[in-house]
Amino acid sequence: MSRAEKKLAELKAKEELKKIKAEKRQKQQQSLEDSKQQWNALPQKTKTILKVIGIIIVLFVLIGVFTPSDENKDQDTAQANETTQTTQESVEEEPEPKTDQEIMFDKVIGLTGSKEAFDTGSYVKGDIPTGEYAFVSFDGSGQYYSEEDTAGNIIDNENFDSFGYVYVQGAGNIKTDGVLIKTEAFEKLDVKSAKEIYEKLNNVSDYKESAMYKVGTDIAPGTYTIESYGDAYVEVMSGPVGNSDIVNNEIFKGKYSVTVSAGQYLKVSKGKIL
Repeated sequence: MSRAEKKLAELKAKEELKKIKAEKRQKQQQSLEDSKQQWNALPQKTKTILKVIGIIIVLFVLIGVFTPSDENKDQDTAQANETTQTTQESVEEEPEPKTDQEIMFDKVIGLTGSKEAFDTGSYVKGDIPTGEYAFVSFDGSGQYYSEEDTAGNIIDNENFDSFGYVYVQGAGNIKTDGVLIKTEAFEKLDVKSAKEIYEKLNNVSDYKESAMYKVGTDIAPGTYTIESYGDAYVEVMSGPVGNSDIVNNEIFKGKYSVTVSAGQYLKVSKGKIL
């Protein structure tokens, strides 16, 4: 099972466990309320008799005289099994709707079969077709990407804070700690950018933190102000990692203004777009 599939299974298991616990609490509360109503409806004389009987039973238990019969044990076991089966049937009959996060994991995993998406791991030359891919990290994954030639020399590599873009040259070994998704497959995921995929896989919204943004896709062309967290870094690139030149870059503290145009890539590290 891949890392993305494990994450999806974990999310589904947590949601189902929460539902079962909620149903159990509701049944216990309802049973308690029913018992109270039945008790309150009894005549006072009957209540007194039942209390006396209860005291006698407790005494029998304490002296070890009262012992449950095998028949009662079998009945209790049968009732418990029936209750468990009923609970399971209820869960099966009324499944919880999938979250946006689960839906996105399902879709990304579905693209792996057509080689339009690749899970975290190491690949050899020819495993991943050449072209541009979105690199997207998620909870449980890493941030590193690299491609080497057949001699083991690094052609390009990058540490992504969240998401970004790479160009696979098909020259040799590839290591990716995040999911790689072909940009042409965005439509099949019902998204337009790596930013949208990252937000859904990580259950966040309106993300403006450290990332590599594709101008015209993740953000619109224009002038942006970046606010730093300590020593921040901003870089404008002509293309994705593996197929680009640096247009300009800057290390700064405080705020920095940068203008980008369609087709460029804006890398922000330790900063936030205001």
